[in-house]
Amino acid sequence: MRTPPPAAVSPFLALSALLFLLLATSVAANGYGGGGDAPAGANGYGGRDDASAKPKGAGGHQVPAYEKAVDGLDAGFYRKSCPDMEGIVQKAVRKAVRDDYTLAASLIRLFFHDFAVRGTDASVLIDVPHLSERYAYASRTLRGFDLIEEIKKELEAKCRATVSCADILTAAARDAATAVGVPYWSLKYGRRDGKDSIADEADRLVPMGGQSVTDLIRFFESNGLTIIDLVALSGAHTIGRATCGAVRPGLCKRAGTLERQYGDFLRRKCGAGGDGEYVELDGETPTAFDNQYYKNLMRRRAVLDTDQKMLPDSRTGAFVRAFANQPSQIFTHQFAQSMRKLGEAQVLTGNEGEVRRKCSAVNY
Repeated sequence: MRTPPPAAVSPFLALSALLFLLLATSVAANGYGGGGDAPAGANGYGGRDDASAKPKGAGGHQVPAYEKAVDGLDAGFYRKSCPDMEGIVQKAVRKAVRDDYTLAASLIRLFFHDFAVRGTDASVLIDVPHLSERYAYASRTLRGFDLIEEIKKELEAKCRATVSCADILTAAARDAATAVGVPYWSLKYGRRDGKDSIADEADRLVPMGGQSVTDLIRFFESNGLTIIDLVALSGAHTIGRATCGAVRPGLCKRAGTLERQYGDFLRRKCGAGGDGEYVELDGETPTAFDNQYYKNLMRRRAVLDTDQKMLPDSRTGAFVRAFANQPSQIFTHQFAQSMRKLGEAQVLTGNEGEVRRKCSAVNY
């Protein structure tokens, strides 16, 4: 059953978004964000490295359509072959997030990890012990596999060999985000599932916290995304948790970039505990998808060093400050747009790949 369409974006939000975009396009003549005042390095980048069913989102707002065409993707791809596809995914995800709020962040993270290796092709879901992406060191704390498989099983019963796991994962990430307050964004479907999944590729390609800002910019740009996408998608850290295993490395070297009392807290929390101990990525409003993450960066209270580096870097810092100082809706609308772009980058379509019968195994 279709739910009512979301309300239109309010005039205030439309104006605020326009003002933000004007700011975003004017902050750097060099095209990379920031003031352009940092010297260019040998790398060629300016700045510093040291530094269907339509649910309502936040306030009933819907993000305007992102119009860049991707061959093989179509909003009506399943309109005839599996008309209940979006409703089935949405119902399962919303129930799962109601039962376990932390699963929203986990599904968004699972989606990003899949994107990071060969684009959004559901390769992260393939289960080949010790060899496939889900067994990589980078994947060791990923969750949500069982939920995606359950959704796939239900869809196979309704529409056999029709809906790809890549489309299921893309829709699940969208529905997880909207379940915690991100505005709804429409999706185009027709992704195909990849046949290759290699653990070493995940460990080589997935950003894991040791990268410089330039490394992250290069990674995003190589996948057709921009600096504002990097900063907005990093805002997913407004919910979710990090393990002390991810926080502890380099913690002692952050004395100059980490607020002293917060640094003491992290050292106490992770100093004696094991790598599996968890820290809230946003300790102020850990269950709210808002712009507090950026306010924390402004106060030098980032859990992860790679997040804190975005503030002093001239290419990313202007966007951090803009998201921190504008209403949360400005961030959440941009997050939705960036997630849509993420799901359309480097995808397989047409006769490429396959539609798996099980998300955890390629067809034979």
